[in-house]
Order: sequence, then structure tokens, then C-alpha cells
Amino acid sequence: MKKNHVPFSRLSGPFVLVFLLMVLVSSCSKQDTNSPSSTTTPDDPVVTNIPKTPGSIPIPPDNPQTDAKAELGRHLFFDKTLSVDGKESCAGCHQVSYGFSDIFPTSLGMNGQRGTRNAPALANVAYNTIFTWDGRFKSLEEHAPGPIFNSVEMGNNFSTTARDTVPNGYNSGPGPNDTNFLFKRLNNRGIDKVGKAYADLFIAAWGSSEIGPKGVSLDHIAKSIAAFERTIISTQSDFDRYNNGEYTVFTGTKEGQQALRGMKLFMDANGANCISCHSGYNFTDQQFHDNGIGINSSTNDQGRFNISKKDADIGKFKTPSLRNIALSAPYMHDGRFASLQEVVNSYNLGGKNPTSNTDARVRKLNLSDQDVADIVAFLKTLTDNNLASNKSNKFSNPWLN
Repeated sequence: MKKNHVPFSRLSGPFVLVFLLMVLVSSCSKQDTNSPSSTTTPDDPVVTNIPKTPGSIPIPPDNPQTDAKAELGRHLFFDKTLSVDGKESCAGCHQVSYGFSDIFPTSLGMNGQRGTRNAPALANVAYNTIFTWDGRFKSLEEHAPGPIFNSVEMGNNFSTTARDTVPNGYNSGPGPNDTNFLFKRLNNRGIDKVGKAYADLFIAAWGSSEIGPKGVSLDHIAKSIAAFERTIISTQSDFDRYNNGEYTVFTGTKEGQQALRGMKLFMDANGANCISCHSGYNFTDQQFHDNGIGINSSTNDQGRFNISKKDADIGKFKTPSLRNIALSAPYMHDGRFASLQEVVNSYNLGGKNPTSNTDARVRKLNLSDQDVADIVAFLKTLTDNNLASNKSNKFSNPWLN
């Protein structure tokens, strides 16, 4: 049977109106079945206040950055000769594949001694304005000798005869394992994987092959390590791609949509409000807070109070960067939490052991299990896989042993 087709132009006006309304209702019904986060499109991005780039690296006037200096610093960073027993290096506690952090709650030092704090990740440490969990050091140059001259970590002592220009405040003092002994070990160090010795590296960086009072001093060593640490830059996470306009990183997959929901909660003042402390490009306000987890009874570490001696600072620790946070477990200054889920759950409870110094923003959040999982999913997008996998090979160990 032949069907009769009525031209659209001949349909009556009321029928057209009813037809269009039906289409519109049908479209709206389908859209309403999706959550707001799942309908986010590249045309409707979530706006963040996080800068798109970290900006230029702050360089101190007395330590201009050079490739030769950074290369010397890389050798020193990976060199176990810096420790008295020849077993510890900076890289031992700041491992590249873990975002330049440690896998232990607190790090092992000389003769198997256990420290009291978790080793912070070093990605983008060049942008820090204050260093360590209690903020005792004000620059990378000032911090570099800290682990070297710590009786628990590398075990060196200060010398009363060598040209030591570093300030006081380290967990060490004059003793048999002094800087003269350290300089001797470095002078006797063998060649690296490509046949270079420290003499070659010191000449290139500082114009002298001699280590000691008449040549390269401890101050030069500290400045070289700091120069290398300023090259540990992380800018290529999935979040960075999204924040720079590649919106399908989050909207194009189910995992990305979950991370997007988590990001909203992270940044919402009425949600988790993590952004109030974990702000800026590196997700840290560079300040000190009591986040309600309480003083560790086994160490009685009182944080910033150890430096300021102000009662208001008891239990306060520096806000860590969240860059590559998924790689740097365990968490907190004492490594008490093994997973990001534990961390978020602690904040969700309003802190497990709040005190009078606990930050007022630490409160019960009433997040659902799904909310917690979404925030964790977002935190995982802060991982820079190029940094962690060392694709450029710029963070490899230069030594044979």
C-alpha cells in the first residue's frame, strides 16, 4: 500500500506547536537524568583560582642558577659519600619515583636510626618560602646542610677549622666526623658513570677543583644542592591540562568526571573547602596549621612551637604541597596515614584529636563515602607522570655505586 506523506509546510500551526513542545520536554527529561558534574562540557568548564603556570623560579642574588652548578648538585644529591657511614644520600629519602618523597612514615638514617618526621616531597620546592614541617629554614641553601649535619640522618659534625659558613640550628656540633673528614671523602670519590670526578664538576661550577678551606667550601656545596633542587619542576599533571583548557581530560571519561566532582568539593567553601589551606599553584598556603590530628605521643613533636616558642603554635605544621600527592604516601608530618582516603576521612570527621589551637576551618564536613572517593580521585590528577617516570633522565643517579 502506498503511504501518503504530508509535507511539513502543510501541517497546521497548533500541531507544530505541540510537536515542538514534546521534543523539548523529551530533551529536558533526558538531561535531568544526569548529575550536573556528568553534563559538564568543554563549553561549561569549572573555573578555578589556581594559576595556570607556576611563574618564574625565584633565584637568590647570591646563588645565580647555572647548569654546571645544578649538575654538581645532582651528583651531591645522589651521593652516599655525604653520609659518615656511606649509606645515606638525599635521594634515599627523596626518591624520584615517589615524587621525591619517602615510602616510610619516618625516614631511616645513619646506623639504622629512625627519624621523627616524614620526608616531604620536593616537586616545585623552588617556590617554597619556608622549609621543613616547622619552618626552621628560610631558603634551600640554608636547608641543604640540615640532613648532612644531623646526627640521626647523615651523621656529620661541624668543624672548628674548616671554612663552614652555614648558620647554627642543625642537629649536630663539633666532633670527629667533621667537615674536613667530609671534604676528604668527596676528594677521594671515584668517577661517575660518564667518567667525571668531583674535580671536574667543581671546576665547572665554582672554578676550583679543591674542596676545603682554600677551595670549594660547605657553602658552595649547599648552593649546588639548592641549584639542583630548583630544577625539580612539576607542571604536567592531568589537572594542569584541564586548568589550561584541555577540558576533555576530565569530562571525556567516567574517571575524569569523578575527579571533576571531587575538584568541586575540594574548592567549595561550603563543601570540603580544602582550597582554603591548599591554595596556589602548589596547593599550599605556606602557613602553619593545627589540623586536628593531635600531638604524636611517641615523639611529642610540637611542630612550629619548637621554633617560635609561642603557645599558639603548639601542634601546628606547615601545609604541604599536594603536587604528586598520590605518589608520596604515607601522609602527615609523622606519616600516620597510609592512604589519601584516611587523610580525607580524618578531615571529614573534623579532626580526630582537636585542640584549642586547631584551625577553625577544621570541622565536620558530612561528606558521603562517594564524596570522599571523588576528592581522592581529584587528588590523583595532581600527579605528573613525566616527573615520576623521569622521562627526561635529568633526575637519574649519576654514580656507579
